[in-house]
Amino acid sequence: MSRAETSEDLNAVIRHHSELLAAQLHSQRESLFPPDASKTMRKFTSGEAAALLGVNDSYLRKLHLDGKGPSPEVTPGNRRHYSAEDIHALRVLLEKTARRPGDYLPGRREGDHLQIIGVMNFKGGSGKTTTAAHLAQRLALTGYRVLAIDLDPQASLTALHGVQPEFDLRDGGTLYDAIRYAAPVPITDIIRKTYIPNLDLIPGNLELMEFEHDTPRDLAQGNAGLFFFGARPALA
Repeated sequence: MSRAETSEDLNAVIRHHSELLAAQLHSQRESLFPPDASKTMRKFTSGEAAALLGVNDSYLRKLHLDGKGPSPEVTPGNRRHYSAEDIHALRVLLEKTARRPGDYLPGRREGDHLQIIGVMNFKGGSGKTTTAAHLAQRLALTGYRVLAIDLDPQASLTALHGVQPEFDLRDGGTLYDAIRYAAPVPITDIIRKTYIPNLDLIPGNLELMEFEHDTPRDLAQGNAGLFFFGARPALA
């Protein structure tokens, strides 16, 4: 048997095993969650909501009693709980009477540059995904508009935000679509909402490995640059 035939047989075995594993994972997921299951953000206590907004809890109570802003969920113990959407609606309300623009709705104003924060480390298991997820979620909850970009073929950041790479992205919809060398799509076509207001996501999955495989060939043909030089114009 030739080396090429051996390699082809090995690839077939790996492909078969990966399909079996994917089917088992899908079966387990369906047994644990209904088909329409989706991640949701927990409610925040009035104290947590006040801290995120930078106001006193008593001020939130007054707004509620005056019928201003969203109506929080009130428990039998008369405790108020706010959703992330409620908190954002309060930001919009408070910004109208803010002393300075951006006190409650921070972020870019006309003429400001986009702020880019990259989380990377060449060592596995160093907390890259966890750091990126917590940073993105915290910034979104404090009122910033955030776009999280998953550059990792493992796609853990994508899965953390309620998108299952193996099943929800079978027909594309990842960063690869925007940076591939053949017929790239506008990056705006692949931005997805998450379950957290102000936090959008560009997903990743194993397709990103295709870009790593394509790049050496296109580099040899003079049709490609380094990976991040491919991502930069797409993001721009």
